[in-house]
Formats: sequence, structure tokens, C-alpha cells
Amino acid sequence: MVNTFNIHIIKTLSLFGIIGAVFYFAHVIFGRMFYKGYNPFSQAISDLTAVNSPSKKIASAFSFLYGLFSVIFSISFYLYFKGDINKIVTLGSLFFCIMTLISFFGYMFFPLSQAGFAGTFKDKMHMVVTALVVVFTIVSLILFSIGFLKTSNFKYLGIISICTFAALLIGVILINKLPKEYFGIAERVNVYSIIIFTGILSLWMFMIVKNGQKCLVLYP
Repeated sequence: MVNTFNIHIIKTLSLFGIIGAVFYFAHVIFGRMFYKGYNPFSQAISDLTAVNSPSKKIASAFSFLYGLFSVIFSISFYLYFKGDINKIVTLGSLFFCIMTLISFFGYMFFPLSQAGFAGTFKDKMHMVVTALVVVFTIVSLILFSIGFLKTSNFKYLGIISICTFAALLIGVILINKLPKEYFGIAERVNVYSIIIFTGILSLWMFMIVKNGQKCLVLYP
């Protein structure tokens, strides 16, 4: 039994995923407001925090908060459920945690030098960070899908993981198939799906922590 004080802390930390998601959408909304002429249909979200972007200060501030809250949530999720559901979900949560860390520190240290891709060292590293985030996201979603589907009570999370993975694939296809003037739409399919997925995991963790116990079914 976990004492009441610790449960309050855990339940608070479980909501950090949702709070992070709110900050992410705030960085998109307010960033666009301060970026005159920004076109969400064709421009990348990263343009809002580019070094020469007029929205850099406010967008970067909200982006930082998103990253910070997401990292704290993912670490809390991993540590709290480590070994309690099954090994596959534990591994998936570890990859998810690594993904948020790469995203937080990578995009903070390597923002785009300007809107689009100017080919500088920072721009190239920005692309490397993006590639790593995509890889770790895909692996974590695959593991979550398999792991949660193996449980008795949480198969719905496996289905949600599959749907999120499918959205990522659709986004990748759209990025390669749609004209460049619609790149922003395709990218948002990718990014928003994982942001929403994080919010769902956050809400699930908040609901699953009850009276100092984890209401879990360990195996099928």
C-alpha cells in the first residue's frame, strides 16, 4: 500500500502529460498569432521556434513547458508501472521516455536556423533529432500495442496505440505524396497524433491510481 501523500504526488504527476499537451497546442496557437504570414497548411511547426522567427520567444517558452512536463510524465509513467503490467509495456514505456528526452533536449539545442531548411549544422541536427524521435515513437507504439493487447483489462489501450501508429504512417505517406504546399497538414497528422496519445496515457494513469493501489491485471 502506498501512503496517501505519495498517491497525491503520483496522481499529480500523472496529469503532467495532459498539461504538457495543453502547452504544446498553446505553442502552436500563440506562435501562429505572433508570426505574421505563417501558413499552417504549408509550413512546419518547427518554423514557429526557428531562430529568426518572430514568434520564437513565446513559441519556445510554451514548447519548453511542453517538453518539461512531457519528460516528467514519461519518467513517472515508466517508474510507476515498471514491471507491473508486462515486460513489453515496460519496454514500450522506456522507449517512450527516451523519445520525450530526445525531443526535449534535441529541439531545445537544435532549433531550425530559419523557416524551412537552410542547411546549417543546427538544421541538420534538427533533422537528426526528428528522425530519432520518429524511430523511438514508432518502436514504443508497437510495443504498447502488443503489450496492452496481451492484458485482460487494457486491450483498448492496445487498440489506441495501433490507431496512433496508423496515424503516424498516414502522416508519413501524406508528407511524401502531397504537394509541398500541404506539408504542414501532413506533419500535423503525425505530431498531433502522438501529442493526443500522450494525453490519453496521462488520463489513463490518473484514473488507474486508486486508493493507494494500482488496479492492474498483470497477465491475460
